[in-house]
Amino acid sequence: MEMVARTGRRRRLEEEEDEGRIDRISGLPDGVLGEIVSLLPTKDGARTQLLSRRWLPLWRSAPLNLDVYDDSVSIPLSKIPSILSSHPGPGRRFSIPLDYLLRARKDCSSTLDGALDGWLQSPALNNLQELEFYLGFGDPRSPLPASARRFASTLRVASFGACNFPDGDNAGALHLPVLKQLSLLDVMISESSMRFLLAACPVLQSLMLNGIIGCSCIRIMSRAVRSIAIKVQYYWARGVKLLIIEDAPCLERLLLFGQGQKHSDMIISVIRAPKLSVLGQLPSEVPRLELGPTIFQGARVVNSMMPVPSVKVLALTHINLSLDVVIDFMKCFPCLENLYIRMACGSYAKSLQQTEPMITNAWRRKHRNLISTLDIHLKKIVVTNYRGNKAHVNFASFFVLNARVLESMVLEVYVTDDNEAWIERQRTLLQIKNRSSRGARFDFVSSGWRTFHNHMWSEQAHDLSTADPFVRFHDWHWSFQGP
Repeated sequence: MEMVARTGRRRRLEEEEDEGRIDRISGLPDGVLGEIVSLLPTKDGARTQLLSRRWLPLWRSAPLNLDVYDDSVSIPLSKIPSILSSHPGPGRRFSIPLDYLLRARKDCSSTLDGALDGWLQSPALNNLQELEFYLGFGDPRSPLPASARRFASTLRVASFGACNFPDGDNAGALHLPVLKQLSLLDVMISESSMRFLLAACPVLQSLMLNGIIGCSCIRIMSRAVRSIAIKVQYYWARGVKLLIIEDAPCLERLLLFGQGQKHSDMIISVIRAPKLSVLGQLPSEVPRLELGPTIFQGARVVNSMMPVPSVKVLALTHINLSLDVVIDFMKCFPCLENLYIRMACGSYAKSLQQTEPMITNAWRRKHRNLISTLDIHLKKIVVTNYRGNKAHVNFASFFVLNARVLESMVLEVYVTDDNEAWIERQRTLLQIKNRSSRGARFDFVSSGWRTFHNHMWSEQAHDLSTADPFVRFHDWHWSFQGP
């Protein structure tokens, strides 16, 4: 019996091994395999031809996905002509992003300026759905490649960088009837051309504006746009001074990139955006933001005549640890659920202490009457640059002891503070055992310096799969968690 059992087990193991050797992927229909290949990075897609005869024709028959920079893997620009000539088309994506030029450590603008227009005429890119390019760092800007217009009826994603849009009327504007994502990076465009361009994108869902020149005022009226992102610029004569969102019934996000500049005089005016739910990052000084009669100057409330109940997610930066300012914002946004705070730190914090009164964030006496009337709806709070000093403890403890529906508080500290004794002392100082929300979770996480790149800003602006665009942008290395 024992020998029979061993034989049975051996047979089952052999059958499992045989089952594991079966190439089930290659058995899929050509259309499914082609879709898989077209979604791979360019180099990986081309390498599938080496797998077997079954895979050999798939790369050539699948839509071309040509991205010269993907996950830190670069394709030399000199290889682009051979890739295009070896593929019959159609095209899915063609991308030469800004990050590629920055990491190449050389000026590729002369190569791109002379070759991009010809590459875009290749049959391999017929019916292109995604187009991204940044033409270089020269000034004046190179013209928008004329051949880019041939994709107008098929483009769904477009990022135009470091180019000059022709100044024309509606007849000469670039019409993009199915475009859903648009990024304009360091482009020169007139007010009339910008107006016609936006009007010619009827289903546009997300718009990112970074370094626009030649257009001092931008007016947006869109029935479809859900996300608008703009980078705060230094003041200069050719930069954007006024962004007016006249009518955007579906707008959910208004994102401001950069940390804000003292010498910027930008004004953002939102006249009608009833579904606006995400706002940030608001820096300490600029820009001036007008949400109807409610006015903010950076991270400061200037006029709070009318609350904005639609806003659920708010990110504030460089507010010099002021709990009073945050409370003012909560009054303006009474239904706020997720709050992101970036504390001033290091040399910047020291410079603030020299010019501003010392802020202690003491609240027990000052806000004694307010606590009983302020209805705090916050469910999630993230505080970066938390140092655990008296002002920081006072700031955080206000929410620990008064946020009754709080579900999560994350305190991000420097890596030098990552010891359990320090964290246990912080938990005592914050009175976590006496927390107002008994089910709240408190995490201390450590992170070094982070540098935000253009692709991260682009993801925040265009990825609409999550209701909170700030939730995934923390590089947390370790976590000490507690109840």
